[in-house]
Amino acid sequence: MTEGNLTQEEIDALLRGADPYAVSEDTAFSGADSGGGGVDMSPLERESIADAVLSGLRSGAQGLMTILNNRRVSISNPYAELRPAQDISRDFGDATVYFTQRMGGGLQGALHLIFPAQDGAKIASVVMGSNGDSSTRTVLDSAQLATVKDTVGPLLYSVLSQFSAKVGQPVSHAGLEVKNGADGVPPLEDSHYLRIQYSISIEGLIDSKIIALMGVTLARDFLNRNSGAPSSHGPSIDMMDHGGGMMAASQMPIQDVEFPQISTTVQGLASPNLDLLLDVQMTVTVELGRTKKYIKEILLLGEGSILELDKLAGEPVDLLVNGKLIAKGEVVVIDENFGVRVTDIVSSKDRLKLVKKKG
Repeated sequence: MTEGNLTQEEIDALLRGADPYAVSEDTAFSGADSGGGGVDMSPLERESIADAVLSGLRSGAQGLMTILNNRRVSISNPYAELRPAQDISRDFGDATVYFTQRMGGGLQGALHLIFPAQDGAKIASVVMGSNGDSSTRTVLDSAQLATVKDTVGPLLYSVLSQFSAKVGQPVSHAGLEVKNGADGVPPLEDSHYLRIQYSISIEGLIDSKIIALMGVTLARDFLNRNSGAPSSHGPSIDMMDHGGGMMAASQMPIQDVEFPQISTTVQGLASPNLDLLLDVQMTVTVELGRTKKYIKEILLLGEGSILELDKLAGEPVDLLVNGKLIAKGEVVVIDENFGVRVTDIVSSKDRLKLVKKKG
């Protein structure tokens, strides 16, 4: 410390605090010492990837909250740094559980997620019907691993969906493995890894840290494909050869752009990337019928009152998605629950007529 100010090393040490995953200061990696070769990564680039992973984890946390009996799930405080593979191997300790999510399509590679084994035991305990007190285990059995995979795995699927949106291409699920850290370190194919630490808390259950690991090759590929990612090279001035001399691009003669005439004729719908929408939930409603009543009639309603609807007995019921009519069907009974057998899909032309009629 000099004149009351903290050095960068002291700030990093404070950020780590009592973190059980922290790597000692003498092994810290600086991208500037890597000798180039695409290993170096600016703070903005690291933050860009950390934020993309965080968005995916938070999206998947909504489903995790439901599985864990509506316990509030919070994931925050990303801290990203670049480290050599020999340092990363220390994160796979005997008291950890790790996921290896392989991906294909728009991005090729693997994303690792590490968290304490005792937290995995707590999550498995709640899902299995207990209260989450089994917190002393450092190695999970096969049943616990399978439960944790089914519970936490969707968070990584959400990360792949976030990657798909960022790179503009579907990033597919190519396999998910869950293992105890005591089983050994997974193959680390890159020389350096982007190590992103997050704080995670599950209401009444855990308050801990998790680590996401991404090889520098995959990280650089993500940045190159993500048009919104910041550049590590900073602002630059393009130089162009102009008549035997070099001239800055800003000094080049500027002309107005002439755009071609845009035709209003529809040439056909562009094929949407439906893979990005497959996990979006929609509200499906079955409507038996409707009626209108005066306020004085509604106030007179009581037990035993009968309301006459605008549909005849045996007439098909309406199937609505987010309030829009898409199909008709008949009511059936499945075990002890009501269901609907779809008998007719409403065409686009019929839906348009209904919209005009309501307007």
